[in-house]
Amino acid sequence: MSAESLLDVRNLSIQYPGTPTRAVDEVTFQIGRGEVVALVGESGSGKSTLARGVAGLLTDERIDVTSTALTFDGAPIERNAGAVLPERIPGITMMFQDASTSLDVVWSVEDQLVAILRNVERMSKKAARVRAIDWLDRVGLADTQRVMKAKPYELSGGMRQRVMLALALASAPRLLIADEPTSALDASLSRLSMELMTSLTTELGTALLIVSHDIAMCTEFSDRTLVMYHGALVDQGASATLTETVTHPYARGLLACVPTFEHLDDDELPTLDLFLTASTSAAKQGAAA
Repeated sequence: MSAESLLDVRNLSIQYPGTPTRAVDEVTFQIGRGEVVALVGESGSGKSTLARGVAGLLTDERIDVTSTALTFDGAPIERNAGAVLPERIPGITMMFQDASTSLDVVWSVEDQLVAILRNVERMSKKAARVRAIDWLDRVGLADTQRVMKAKPYELSGGMRQRVMLALALASAPRLLIADEPTSALDASLSRLSMELMTSLTTELGTALLIVSHDIAMCTEFSDRTLVMYHGALVDQGASATLTETVTHPYARGLLACVPTFEHLDDDELPTLDLFLTASTSAAKQGAAA
């Protein structure tokens, strides 16, 4: 990773109470300033738990969290007494996958944007309103005056997602974590949303961590990709050459399962079981030898 490190995570483990295994198991990775990193894996692999832990959103003191080091922007992330992590780490903002439940249903879009802008920087309501309109324009929302007055439930799913992006970036984060940002959108809107998010964060110099099971989309729009399996980070590499560089059987299998035009005439599509079974058999043969 050539970019100067912004987030440095060393041997992070997270275990929920009453569970025999760790949701995140000794994970180590870095994110550089302005870098776009994708975190991929199947549902239940630990991606969202890892993201929430990094963002400081696991505050239940019953959750067991250990690490060698957690550093953001050169400063250690200290745990509060009796809490897992600080309730919010300044400079890190997280976007959740369901905009319909993440946005306040009582406040208008204007109320929410103005509140965030005035929290970030001292300004009058009038100045904040002008800035809010500018943010809605930057995320590609037409008829900004109408959107400003609307409640979230009065907007379409795609519009709510853009409002979420505006709110997230208006908080001036140095790192934006997007958890399944396109899961509620169709294929065409997903691509537009990803293009918008990556172009804006690049323009602002904001680092971006995309948490998703959509591997094809992630590798296209990210600089690096991290692969999680059963709570562990099993492989990583430059997104552009990931298919040629990954070595872990699960990572190779996951990438092989991504639909491509080459699969159109296949009678049987690749499955993860084939790769993992082959890996287990090879390991047993090696041990026997």
